[in-house]
Amino acid sequence: MDTLMARKDLIPDWLTAARGLAALAILGLTLVGPAALRAVAFLLLLGWTTDMVDGRLARRWDKDPTWIGEHEFHIDMLMVLSSAVFLVLTGLVPPLPAVGYLVGGTAISLGVLHRSGEFLRFKSVTMILAFPWVFLPFVIALWHDPVVAYVGLMWVAAALITDWRRFTGVVGDFLAGARAFFRRP
Repeated sequence: MDTLMARKDLIPDWLTAARGLAALAILGLTLVGPAALRAVAFLLLLGWTTDMVDGRLARRWDKDPTWIGEHEFHIDMLMVLSSAVFLVLTGLVPPLPAVGYLVGGTAISLGVLHRSGEFLRFKSVTMILAFPWVFLPFVIALWHDPVVAYVGLMWVAAALITDWRRFTGVVGDFLAGARAFFRRP
């Protein structure tokens, strides 16, 4: 029974690690080109779904955080970055402004972390800067593959209906981080 429980405790970490694998798969799909937008979108939806489930299971099972759990935000941002790289390398977004935004955003986020030393401020700023990239594949899909855009909207609606408390928690964390950002260190 203890072995079963130990294996069960690994499920949240496996779900988080799956987002890292999804990020690698998305990067691999750059070789296919813009035609892979649908596959990228579905990998993102799969990743977001695992993001909803892993934390819920870890809390339900009162699981202590592991290295993967402590780096979940970084893995999430890796998935967002991989979709941005896909969009740039496949020509679905203009490279110059996109790369400028990514480099500038990275510099701002790391500058906030270096200056304040507070992970909450870093996370909040990074979330603000990553937000457009999270939804951009689905916005672009409106012109290239509208079914993907509508599936993305349905996923968001279903996620809000099934897990409203998590959504308000994420928004609350985001707002707390934004307030902390404007507070003097």
